[in-house]
Amino acid sequence: MPTFYEGGPIETVSQTISSEDYANAFYAAYCASSPLRRRWVRAGIFLSAAIVIGSCIPFYRARFATVWIPCGGIVLALALCILFGFVQPNDLKKWGARLYRSNVLWSIPEQIEIYRDSVILKNTCEQILEYWTDFSLCLETSSAFIAAGGRERELLIIKKQGLSKEQTEKISAALSGAFAARYVKSGR
Repeated sequence: MPTFYEGGPIETVSQTISSEDYANAFYAAYCASSPLRRRWVRAGIFLSAAIVIGSCIPFYRARFATVWIPCGGIVLALALCILFGFVQPNDLKKWGARLYRSNVLWSIPEQIEIYRDSVILKNTCEQILEYWTDFSLCLETSSAFIAAGGRERELLIIKKQGLSKEQTEKISAALSGAFAARYVKSGR
């Protein structure tokens, strides 16, 4: 596979990123960066806390006259479970959409040239060269390849829509080789 200095790109992709694409990629990269950032992990922690507090009610009742404090703890834990399970994911996607709208350059049609060690993004206003070592994580979902943590672009999104199966496999092989342990393949 050629590097930027040794010849042509492995693959060239032309695409336009929409607000919804960016919001979904932003949320997927957020969740992939740490297990504690996943919605069901956080919700499960607080659901478990509610169950543990509920199991302590008989002991608490034997010691004290009321059970209002454990019941309040259960309600608080369940409210946090709902917050992290249902409300926060939508808020994070809205935040990603606001970030997308804050930069007009992200909505311009772009051409992405993928090399073994780097990527070049070209549009009518800019040309960016990023090395794969600049990114902290690469995530492959069912709809896109997402590289997070770059210097020039926080999220590099390569949509799978419009790519052939062979192109997708070539890009997947190139990115998994470049990122190694930092490459995550998600079923989402």
